[in-house]
Amino acid sequence: MCTYITLIAATDDLDRLNAALATLDRRGQVRRAERIDTPGLRPLLAADEREYLISRNPCDCGAFLGSALQQGEDPPEARAAEIARYRRRGWSEARIARAMTDKARADARPAGRTPNEDAAYWIDLLTTLSSELELNRLALMHHFYSKSPGNEPEIATRRKAGRMREAAEVLASMGDAVIHDFETGEALR
Repeated sequence: MCTYITLIAATDDLDRLNAALATLDRRGQVRRAERIDTPGLRPLLAADEREYLISRNPCDCGAFLGSALQQGEDPPEARAAEIARYRRRGWSEARIARAMTDKARADARPAGRTPNEDAAYWIDLLTTLSSELELNRLALMHHFYSKSPGNEPEIATRRKAGRMREAAEVLASMGDAVIHDFETGEALR
């Protein structure tokens, strides 16, 4: 189980999106967008919005997003809610225990290297994407899950995160499975 990052944008132009991501490559790390459709997020999206997985290969464990939150120390309510979600899905107690053990192990794992991004990287990335795609808002979400079907976020929330150029603190404190809507500036379309 790993951390993956989802971009939500009002565009179907995967080629332009990947072209813009390629120009933002830093220190040899490449991000590619892959169109996904998560049933748990569908009700939260506007009709023109699409989801794109934009994680580095193979994943984004140790990424800057949400880095200010204590990893591995889920509040008891969050842990209980996650276990309840797994039970609603019909998971066995053994499978739930394995998933929670895997999550704790991944949270405790030290980053193999310092992430090659920081708040400035994400602000630049979203600002450039909004300019290249002519959008005035974009949304980001990170989630800890297996990339296999059935492990997507079952229940997510969405919140306004403010203007992109003032988003450093918000980016560092992003919670798991919360879609953060960022205003990127002047209305471009």
